[in-house]
Amino acid sequence: MKLLDFIRESNRIEGIERDVKAHEVDAHQRFLACEFLTVKSVEDFVFDICGMRLRTESGMNVRVGPHLPPPGGSHIATELRSLLLAINGRDLDPYHAHIRYETLHPFMDGNGRSGRAIWVWHMQREGRDPFALPFLHRWYYESLDAATERTGVSA
Repeated sequence: MKLLDFIRESNRIEGIERDVKAHEVDAHQRFLACEFLTVKSVEDFVFDICGMRLRTESGMNVRVGPHLPPPGGSHIATELRSLLLAINGRDLDPYHAHIRYETLHPFMDGNGRSGRAIWVWHMQREGRDPFALPFLHRWYYESLDAATERTGVSA
């Protein structure tokens, strides 16, 4: 039930108010069962929840409020791989990993949901219960604000 509540809250942050779909639960369960995170595991997760692939082509640019992630291109996969290596190597805590992921914003859509799934995976790997407290809107938006401050980009 905790996973279902998490998915429901994660969707709600995105403005998705419908019931959680079975394929979303399956995608989260497969993702959270990964021994290590890879570009493929993250890309498969995002494809399963919203049909998106990495922003690996020029012109695949996004804007999230005042945040302007790096432009699309082949470097996105390289930067994501580097981030995942740091997460797998326990070189980053879940909070800073989340900020870096959201700053990169590697997909056209699904970044929030995948970033939160990475956070849950990371917390579990550290032996912490990510479901002990609800995943609050406030924490998520504070992370995005911190990412904007980190890059110095504003609207």
